Amino acid sequence: MKNIAILGASGFVGNELISMCINHPEINIAGLSANRSAGEQINLEDIKKKNKSELYYKKIEEIDFSNIDFVFNCLPNEQFYKIIKDLPSELSVIDLSIDFRLNNKKDYLDWYKFKHDNPDLIEDFKYGLTELNRSQIKRAKHIANPGCYATSVLIPLTILVQEKAIRTDNIIIDAKSGYSGAGKTKGKHQLLKDVHENIKTYGVGDHKHIAEINQELTIHNDGKNVEVFFSANLIPVERGILSNIYISPVELSAEEIQKILYDKFKDEAFIKTLPLNEIPNTREVVGTNNLIIGVKKGYKNDTICIVSVLDNLVKGAAGQAMQNFNLMNEMDEGIALI
Repeated sequence: MKNIAILGASGFVGNELISMCINHPEINIAGLSANRSAGEQINLEDIKKKNKSELYYKKIEEIDFSNIDFVFNCLPNEQFYKIIKDLPSELSVIDLSIDFRLNNKKDYLDWYKFKHDNPDLIEDFKYGLTELNRSQIKRAKHIANPGCYATSVLIPLTILVQEKAIRTDNIIIDAKSGYSGAGKTKGKHQLLKDVHENIKTYGVGDHKHIAEINQELTIHNDGKNVEVFFSANLIPVERGILSNIYISPVELSAEEIQKILYDKFKDEAFIKTLPLNEIPNTREVVGTNNLIIGVKKGYKNDTICIVSVLDNLVKGAAGQAMQNFNLMNEMDEGIALI
């Protein structure tokens, strides 16, 4: 049994993790932080079902970390890197913020606009894209959980870059996310107001997730630089991501591109590649840890659209974190996941 703490537990992702932890037979929730909600009883459906009415939010400084084995960090970006040095060094950590995703400390200033206070810890964090980095994750003590958009993009693209199946100089990504991807800071009612009868484009060419996408694709391109063009869109649904990824194959047909992806992921529990020209939608994945890939042949043979869908709160955040937790602790990867 592992005693865990969730920092930033009152947000959308934190709430997802609480529900997963309650349903995990090898997890005991020993601390839940939410500074603005400190003292409030946690009221989630899974808590009621499991008779866990004793769960309350606390301030971080009120948690006894000497009794904690494992920390999930769901704090907003640019907070965890400031406080990790105050936590016991023996703790295992999965960080769901941007704070340790990049390997080069200079990139934090270039992309995130902050100077990292703990650059010596950066190399301790392994990038937790589960299906592609299992061997590193199993041996790691600290995991940087990938971003939701990055997960939707990297799962299909990484293998195609590795196989030299596509050109790497003109990858274009147009991604859409439900409003929960914006976090709870504004409040749910304000988020609903922002997206009601509205689609909002943001992060065109400078979205924070571009940095980790470029980094990981470059690593899998034998270190040769890859830079994608990415734009994000907030749409009037609560959850779900749909990424349209436009690629140019290198002397391969759409059928061959689909086969590469199918062969790579056919034995994966949470990734499915559809037959050629079948397109997934977010309704198929909401509430699950699944990611579904579709490959659509373009009008011209030199253009292919890959459509990737996932639930931004599950496979794009809490679900992948739970997969990584299970791997790090030599447990079945799918425990507590749908």
